[in-house]
Amino acid sequence: MTDHALRLLRQDHHLAELAAFPFDFDLDRAAHGHVEEVRLASGGPLETVAGDDTGGTYFVCADGSVLYADSEGAAGTIGSSVDEALELVIGLPGWRGYTRLSPDDGEERILACVAETEDEIREHYGIDEERAELRAALGFPERSPVEPVGGLRAALLRTEPDFVLLDADEGCAYDRLGPAGSPLWEPVLAAGRADLARLRQGDRTAWREVAEDPVRRRVTLRAAQFDRAEGDPELLRHLLRHETRSSTRPTVAGQEHSPLIRSGRGRPTS
Repeated sequence: MTDHALRLLRQDHHLAELAAFPFDFDLDRAAHGHVEEVRLASGGPLETVAGDDTGGTYFVCADGSVLYADSEGAAGTIGSSVDEALELVIGLPGWRGYTRLSPDDGEERILACVAETEDEIREHYGIDEERAELRAALGFPERSPVEPVGGLRAALLRTEPDFVLLDADEGCAYDRLGPAGSPLWEPVLAAGRADLARLRQGDRTAWREVAEDPVRRRVTLRAAQFDRAEGDPELLRHLLRHETRSSTRPTVAGQEHSPLIRSGRGRPTS
């Protein structure tokens, strides 16, 4: 994990202000958290380090990867470190519009897309002098936009399975930013399948922990919906008793209104 640039921003108020505007990486917004409580499907830790003026949030994961979540229910990794993410955000202030670009699109198309976006930004405020100053202060070299676009593409493809983001209340998976991958239910339900296996083995600690954790309980119930076994009724009744006690809207395996996986962009269906 490399966070040299982040440390410099935290130590230098002027640099932090430049990162916040015009590059929309605002350290002060970290104190406000995300627009809703979230967690990783893998169970790994998340540290909020910055936010933007659209309600999006930058998180650092256990291995140093940076996960960006917008306010509309989409998320994806944008760098393997904070330094890599910051170099992207500063080098490509319109990066949110490039999540579908790929090196396969060719240099001409990438450069045209970036030029169009940055010309639109310049109609409202400057970015060139500010970018040059931040790059020099943080030790980032000047690069062709083609390189960070390729880095963004590679980072987004690493989102699954370890960095799938869930809302903490219902376990609904955020949509993925960027290129399509495997169906979202696969990484989301992976943790549920693992807990289901422990319950089937008679692990009494797992019976207690899964039953008392609403997210794990609901994801395990949904996993059981796709993978039934002969001895499941007892453990399912155990989980459902806890679900009924803890929620005015019970989540029962097999009921299609259970909003465990997001449908469409951003919000769970009702």
